[in-house]
Amino acid sequence: MLAKRTQTWYNRIMKKTTVYEDAKKKKAQRLDRHTVACPYCGTPVLDHMTQCPHCKKELTPAGYQPLSDQKIKKIRIVTYSIGAVVTVAIIVLLIVFRK
Repeated sequence: MLAKRTQTWYNRIMKKTTVYEDAKKKKAQRLDRHTVACPYCGTPVLDHMTQCPHCKKELTPAGYQPLSDQKIKKIRIVTYSIGAVVTVAIIVLLIVFRK
């Protein structure tokens, strides 16, 4: 009986260890997809970094494009418009429910 329990616990521990190792491998694979070599020193860095942590030289982030001025302008207009509509709605609701 004791041997069977020991074997059961051993199997559970090994199964958990395998699941943990699989999750660790998947995480490493996801990280590898976003890793590139620094063109100056060859150290692996994440593709969104703007400066190499090893040699401190400036990097151009791969896959990252800063927003254009037109897009920033559109976002501001939409944000301010939504804010204005919400403000007017709150004021109207306060006036209506005050009476």
